[in-house]
Amino acid sequence: MKNNKSNIFLIFIYILITIILLFHHEIWRDEAQAWCIVRDLGLIDIFKMSRIEGHPILWYLLLYPFAKLGFSVISMQIISLLFVLAAVIVFVFKSPFNYFQKCIFCFSAGMLYYLPVIARNYALIPICLFIIAVLWKDRHKHIWLYSLAIIMLSQTHLYMLGFSFILFCLLIYELCKKYNEEKQIKVLYPLIMLAINFLSVFFIFNHTQEGNYALKTELQILPSFWDTIKLVSLVFIHSIVKYITPLIKYSTLISLICFIFPVGIIFYRFFKLSKKIFIISVFSIGYLLCIFYFVYFNGILYQKAFLLLLIIAVCCWIVIEETNIKDKILLWSLNILFIISLMVSPFVIYEELKYNFSGSKEIAEYIKQNLDDENTFIAFGNPFIYSSVSAYLPNKKLYNVISNSYISYYSFKSDLNNKKDNMPENKKYYIIHNNVSQIEEMGFHILYELKKKNINIDIKECEEIFKVCIKED
Repeated sequence: MKNNKSNIFLIFIYILITIILLFHHEIWRDEAQAWCIVRDLGLIDIFKMSRIEGHPILWYLLLYPFAKLGFSVISMQIISLLFVLAAVIVFVFKSPFNYFQKCIFCFSAGMLYYLPVIARNYALIPICLFIIAVLWKDRHKHIWLYSLAIIMLSQTHLYMLGFSFILFCLLIYELCKKYNEEKQIKVLYPLIMLAINFLSVFFIFNHTQEGNYALKTELQILPSFWDTIKLVSLVFIHSIVKYITPLIKYSTLISLICFIFPVGIIFYRFFKLSKKIFIISVFSIGYLLCIFYFVYFNGILYQKAFLLLLIIAVCCWIVIEETNIKDKILLWSLNILFIISLMVSPFVIYEELKYNFSGSKEIAEYIKQNLDDENTFIAFGNPFIYSSVSAYLPNKKLYNVISNSYISYYSFKSDLNNKKDNMPENKKYYIIHNNVSQIEEMGFHILYELKKKNINIDIKECEEIFKVCIKED
């Protein structure tokens, strides 16, 4: 009873913090992209766009009914929070970890902020992983549910294909062995469902358009080794030392040291305790790093880096279920990783509450309150940057000056699924842009300017400046 009260209190505090952050958060371009796609396209075109986007279909299907029924974009944020909250509840009540370990995990920056508050398909990953961990010991008894969890995980993100595929391979071995013993063909039926799923995922990614900026198509544009390490560093010390100027240039090296030693010890303990889990963990982490390096490396995002910790934590969970041993060296190495990640949380919370994450909500509010003219249309200088504004303006017809067509989401092939039209004739032209010289060349003058830097973005990236401008004939 005492443990239940403590767990409920932990979850209550978690809900309180994440709700405050959620309602303060302004969605940004990557969040808005999925919402605008499902809001403005039909179901068949959404499937086509998922191939171009390079993301599995699950997140789009979850958002689809809410967007089509006219719900506000905040419903996407609530969906994200609910899925991560469900994962936290499963972790708190079902995982074999002690109360201290549950606390440092739940209040780490990834679980407290980056996954639940930033509404992207990453939010679906923890609940799928934790369901797999809960079912692990009795996976053959609940084979269909276990197989479905693997399928759901594979449909969350490209990054999870490695972990889900190695579990699929292990299941092939186990069920084929069971078939040889029982000689009943029905034991192989789950493999058929899983095989169809992985073929469909392969079909999606195999046909991802070359125009997708995030996917590597040439070896010449590979990130450097240190860029990959910098991704890992985001989980650790980077968000802290940027406030300590003398340490900034050493942040990547410090982070690497903080990461490599506990992870090395964890892998060593996996090898000693269970060769099966060792293979699963090494393959999954290796796959993830390869995808970071060779395939999908646009931007340094905490969500990407935190997946490393999620996989390691789930493998620790599974090895405890597999061996019934709570290895102290293993668990304390895991603790070190999440204690450091926990240290990042106050900094990201402070930044979220103090700064505009994107400025999109404020610009949308200005447009709603000041640009009521029926003849008004909003022209985007770059819809990829400003699609987040569109997500807050469901009733505005937005014009893309790049493709000369009406489109609210960014298309890697800018004219895909859109018929090019002539520029509409209106008395007033309004545009949202961040290129001052280009605005002046087009004869626009500024009506409203938002210039609030989001310090969550890497300092090397350009500061996003939103301007609402007007040009009268």
